[in-house]
Amino acid sequence: MLDFRPPLESPALIWYVNLVLPLYMKLKLHDTRVTIKEGALERFAKLKGKHAMICPNHSNRHDPQVVGMFARAAGEHFNFVAAREVFDYDNGANGWWLQHLGVYSVVRGAADRESFKTTRRILSEGRKKLVLFPEGELSRQNDTVMPLESGAAQMAFWAMQDMEKGGAKIGPGADEKTVYIQPIAMKYTYPYDVSSSLRETLKTLENKLGIVSPEDFSFYNRMRALAEKMLGTIEKEYGITSKIELGMNERLKALRRHILNNLARILEIELPKDARDLECVRILRNKLDDFIFEDEKKMTEYERQVHEEKQRVYKSYYRDLNRVVTFICIYDGYVTEHMTQERYSDVIERMEIEIFDGDPTIKGPREILIDVGEAIDLSLYYADFKKEKKATIAKVTDLIFSEISTMLAKLDTGRTHRFIDAKTLV
Repeated sequence: MLDFRPPLESPALIWYVNLVLPLYMKLKLHDTRVTIKEGALERFAKLKGKHAMICPNHSNRHDPQVVGMFARAAGEHFNFVAAREVFDYDNGANGWWLQHLGVYSVVRGAADRESFKTTRRILSEGRKKLVLFPEGELSRQNDTVMPLESGAAQMAFWAMQDMEKGGAKIGPGADEKTVYIQPIAMKYTYPYDVSSSLRETLKTLENKLGIVSPEDFSFYNRMRALAEKMLGTIEKEYGITSKIELGMNERLKALRRHILNNLARILEIELPKDARDLECVRILRNKLDDFIFEDEKKMTEYERQVHEEKQRVYKSYYRDLNRVVTFICIYDGYVTEHMTQERYSDVIERMEIEIFDGDPTIKGPREILIDVGEAIDLSLYYADFKKEKKATIAKVTDLIFSEISTMLAKLDTGRTHRFIDAKTLV
């Protein structure tokens, strides 16, 4: 059902969460610390009192808490927009917390008018900054950014239209109004040696899959053997004949296309011929969201019953799409091209999610590095937006992507790496 969940900020709860958040990060998130790059808060402070949308990369399920720590350091509180389904976690308790902390829902791909209206209102009023993760998916990949969705730029321009209709003069001048998009990069690192924790997780996964590794097997070879067994099992589940001679990347590509084409057939959608796999995932996920959260108010009791039965089936397809995203970001060679313990962890965490069907374990104390890019002043593109909406939205989206990608690369080169050598026996 398309039941919008609005933000219901509770000042008392927000104060309490800000107070205990550092303790929560230490005790509940395995001593997770946030380090903000020098000069980043000063760049962010330039937007004090401005209309702004914050666009971070989205590689980890703890990103909202990390952004919360950044907001705390900046002396601000942000609104967030989150996918509608997360409000139903923990039998709805998660939704209660989210709404009272200023988070509101959106159904991806649907004409979620109440959500769109709330986004435009928050941005046009400018009382608080709005956080929107433009990747639209939890990538679980720490070094790169997935292609961004266009919604962030589009919503920001819509807000500027609302401001203009309200009598505001749009422009970069002191007496004029604009909306800024603020790119932020967040990089998860393990500053200490977590190889023992990774070994322990590997052993647990091997036991689950019935694998006994030779004593002289390297860390990398153990992980690859797990990946081969997991991939073969998934291929069998989907009725795909395993062709080991093709190589893992070719097999992964075939698996992704099989899943996407099968779901497209079930959902009666014709996927664009030249569309990238991630674009297809978004098309199919939007179709699922559109059905699952369809407004049931005008349905009869029997129609609702039938709809809910089909909902349960459709919800199972999210797992298929999540598998596709997993095998887009993680590929054969991902670890060997840069053999840091973070990349090993990225792959092992995805195996945990697939094999145990739950959240992965945190391998040790983490340090999340944060940088703030140069804010994008949309008034500089507003005239172009009025003439060529689609092209201008694409241009701004590319700017956001480029800024986040550049910052991630700098955060990686500016830190101390801990490598796990494939030739080292474990």
